[in-house]
Amino acid sequence: MQNEILFIAVSMLSAFVHGAFGFGFPLLATPLLAFGFELQTAILLTLVPTVSVNMVSILSERHWRAALRDYWPIPTFTIVGSFLGTQLLLSVDPEPFRVLLAVVLIAYLLSDHLHRSEHAIDMPQWGMGLFGLLLGLLAGVVNIFSPLVVAYALYTRMPAALMVATFNLSFITSKSGQIIGFVSQGAFDVDVVGLAVLSLPLILGALWLGIRVRKRVDMDTYRGMLRGALWVISVGILVDAVRRML
Repeated sequence: MQNEILFIAVSMLSAFVHGAFGFGFPLLATPLLAFGFELQTAILLTLVPTVSVNMVSILSERHWRAALRDYWPIPTFTIVGSFLGTQLLLSVDPEPFRVLLAVVLIAYLLSDHLHRSEHAIDMPQWGMGLFGLLLGLLAGVVNIFSPLVVAYALYTRMPAALMVATFNLSFITSKSGQIIGFVSQGAFDVDVVGLAVLSLPLILGALWLGIRVRKRVDMDTYRGMLRGALWVISVGILVDAVRRML
């Protein structure tokens, strides 16, 4: 029962944050759930909620068709990468991936120090495909790829509206690859997924509240609080992962 309560509380908090910022569900949910669950279970628990939350985000976006037309290799190859990353996650000792999870979070927190280059990088379609593959691999093993998203958007000067739409699509395709990966390995635990499905009304309710709050709260203060929490979580996961490995 404690694990179920932990999952519901973490998912509602993460959905609320996603609603307030327009992103962030797996970014916050995965490291928090990793404190109480094995990393594979934490990722499996987030599959259905992440797809649902991002579907709501896409349906509220007007630019997803343009994003799919211009940047289709990224979400397409993210499916392949996340499938391969999930195979890796399920085939080897998962403990080192906790360290990788902490590193990815810290990289995201440091990404604010990146600056736009003076000249935009022109990324060909094959480059987008490789980038999507890398996103998928990272999604498969740690469920997070935000640092790469930030870097790509900065150095290619990707329009903000198309960036949000493209990476919401990529989150969904990465979940598709993960689901296929879990099923192919016989690791798709119906009971775990069932808990996530039953919790969806609460999660989507928290998402709706976050969207409402977005227009009323000082976002600079709110972002500062979130970043502080993520630093604590990152360091905690890193220390816990090193302790487990030793």
